[in-house]
Amino acid sequence: MKFARVIIGMNSPEIDRVFDYRIPERYEGIALQGVRVIVPFGRKNTKTEGYILSLSEDSEVLPEKLKDITEVLDGGKPIFTPTMLKLAEWMKEKYFCTMNQCLQAIMPTGIRTKSIWYVSINKANELQGYNQAERIVLDTLQEMGAEVELKELEKVLGQGAKNVLQELQRKNMIHLKQRLLRSDYKKEKRYYSIDSASPLLENTRKKAQQDKRLLGQQKIIELLMEKGECTLEEIKSYGISDSPIKTLLCKGILLERREEGKREVFSLENYEKTQPFHPTTEQAKALEAIEAQLLEPKKRPILLHGITGSGKTEIYMQSIAKTLALGKQAVVLVPEISLTPQIMERFISRFGKVVSITHSRLSAGERLDQWKKARDGEISVMIGPRSALFMPFSNLGMVIVDEVHENSYISDITPKYDAREVAKQLAKETGSVFIMGSATPDIVTYHRAVKGEYLLLELKERTGGGCLPKMHIVDMCRELEDGNRSPFSRVLQEEMGKNLKKGQQTMLFLNRRGYATFVSCRSCGHVMRCPECNISYTYHGKEGDLICHYCGKTEKTPKVCPVCNSKYIRYFGAGTQKIEEEAKRLFPEARILRMDLDTTLKKDSHSKILQSFRDGEADILVGTQMIAKGHDFPNVTLVGVVAADSSLNTGNFYAPENTFQLITQAGGRAGRADDTGRVYIQTYQPKHYCITNAAKQDYEGFYKEEILLREMMGYPPFGIFFSIVISGQNEKETMDGAESLGRILEAENELGNFFIMGPVPATLSKFRGEFRQRVLIQGTNEAELILFARKGVENCKKINKKEIRFNLTLNPMNIV
Repeated sequence: MKFARVIIGMNSPEIDRVFDYRIPERYEGIALQGVRVIVPFGRKNTKTEGYILSLSEDSEVLPEKLKDITEVLDGGKPIFTPTMLKLAEWMKEKYFCTMNQCLQAIMPTGIRTKSIWYVSINKANELQGYNQAERIVLDTLQEMGAEVELKELEKVLGQGAKNVLQELQRKNMIHLKQRLLRSDYKKEKRYYSIDSASPLLENTRKKAQQDKRLLGQQKIIELLMEKGECTLEEIKSYGISDSPIKTLLCKGILLERREEGKREVFSLENYEKTQPFHPTTEQAKALEAIEAQLLEPKKRPILLHGITGSGKTEIYMQSIAKTLALGKQAVVLVPEISLTPQIMERFISRFGKVVSITHSRLSAGERLDQWKKARDGEISVMIGPRSALFMPFSNLGMVIVDEVHENSYISDITPKYDAREVAKQLAKETGSVFIMGSATPDIVTYHRAVKGEYLLLELKERTGGGCLPKMHIVDMCRELEDGNRSPFSRVLQEEMGKNLKKGQQTMLFLNRRGYATFVSCRSCGHVMRCPECNISYTYHGKEGDLICHYCGKTEKTPKVCPVCNSKYIRYFGAGTQKIEEEAKRLFPEARILRMDLDTTLKKDSHSKILQSFRDGEADILVGTQMIAKGHDFPNVTLVGVVAADSSLNTGNFYAPENTFQLITQAGGRAGRADDTGRVYIQTYQPKHYCITNAAKQDYEGFYKEEILLREMMGYPPFGIFFSIVISGQNEKETMDGAESLGRILEAENELGNFFIMGPVPATLSKFRGEFRQRVLIQGTNEAELILFARKGVENCKKINKKEIRFNLTLNPMNIV
């Protein structure tokens, strides 16, 4: 008998280890490594989803304690390849989380088994000998119905209900029943035909011809006798409902055949086949270096540093073509969903049906089917954001991370993995070529390339003879001094007017959505804040609502101050909605589109807005960072960066880097055709080195200044930060736990190898009802720093038994 080593699908660190289960004879041959299973777990043998990490011929667990696997899911087809299981192990150690959390990030969305518990009264037992609290529970159960979902019952009864329910169960007055729900998202096509051997056929046909009420049955029989076999959709196209189909099936007159298919996420008919471009001298040199790496047994990561419009995407496609020719597959990561439609267009036009796409705006069924296509060898190239990394390709040969500087590659939910690091590790595990592309690579990546850790390939010229746009810095302090209180400088207004007259397009970039940054009372200074997260609401003018951009809580804008009852409520700052409104006021004849998170919530809304602008259906596009990167609009000759300092004043050492990247990327949208293009950078800090270097589009100049500052301050790549966030629902317990951790770390830091900051309230001191404290540790040796921090947390957990949690992050993007 074989044994399966199973990880339980629960996030508790206490059970983050493998458990041995017997493989019953009926499951031998399909209970394989990487397969999902249902197993009995715990003292109550609760049915729980688990994942087989490995198989073994023996087990160290006592035979009487071993349990059998209850069920094998997915027909025994593995959900995890051996490569993905190795990657999960690596992620677990790298991102300080459980193995199950890593497996949940890797597996297809929406297929996980859901366990729901129901409560019902035991009618066979006489209800007597209960106390008042138990009587309330029993009465509530009877009012709510025969069988009630446990969670719903606990919501109605409130705190303390769990103990009462346990006592009622012990007295056998109630039953608790578990049900497992799972979605397979199958797409089935149904085909129907006549069973000519059915003894009821002739009689049913005659009856249908004579009785008008049986017209549907008559139509079906005549249709199928003429055509032989039809799909359900074809039958319904004749105005036939489900009822006569079901009747004929029950009588045995119809035969049904089901065929499983996979959903398509694009139609090839919408794309025109393209051929590879003849590479420029720079591109040819880069392609030659990449091709050499494809053949190298030990590969170096590649940084493709190319200015905007230098043809990085063409290099990706020609490199992938060489990878496919070797019988291998490729993954292309993009940082934003908004980039996907344009990249998809280029890749589909070049490679056809071997390409597919995955992202969160697709339905769960669509995403699962693309995953299955990768598993079944039906596609060879997958494009998408972070989740595209985890496709079950059998022979991966290339991993590309486009716009590698983007922070959206970092997951903000556990496991808080950095897709760029995971991509690098995946390439290492599979022996794939790893390419990072950017016009503005992050400082750490570029530093590694300069030092020779990565292979640096550079593209310094635009393809097709295009020129970089002319960048102009506008001092908004002077605008204010001269009485201009509009978010648009006078020169930008003038240039927008010129563009409208010429029939050319304009893009206005602002890294802030909504109507205003915050809303406050001019009398007492009170700022309207989200009670769950303790951060200021953002005002949205169209809806007239205050919205928390962290937890989504929405409130109506107050007419009077909730603190002092003053009527003087004022909106501060300007968001995309306000910019759109101001543009409409100044240029009422202009056709204006807005693209931010609020206008792109619906499926395909990104591509519709972008296509509408590309087709010339709008004169001005207002947007957040969604519009700043990667889009090619030939008729855009003017870009306005409305508030360049909005990302500079975040109190984060990454701020200059992020601001330089955003300005350069936004500016790159202008002047790609025969017009040079103009970019106006509006700022209150016109002499800041990131602004001046962005205006010159001088990445090397910015890098030289920034790297000196980083070295002086011990910031990455010269130092490492480790963040520990302590959170809990009780404010005092959370603060006590944080103080306790601080004392432990200080005591362990006798040699002074680390600089400990805090504990202090986190930037979001309250988030979704939980209080948060933060400790930040700075060091120079990564391994020693991780060991020091983890040891401190473990010791703190031993002496703090309160309901508090510790979230550990290496080199967090936000250290304030």
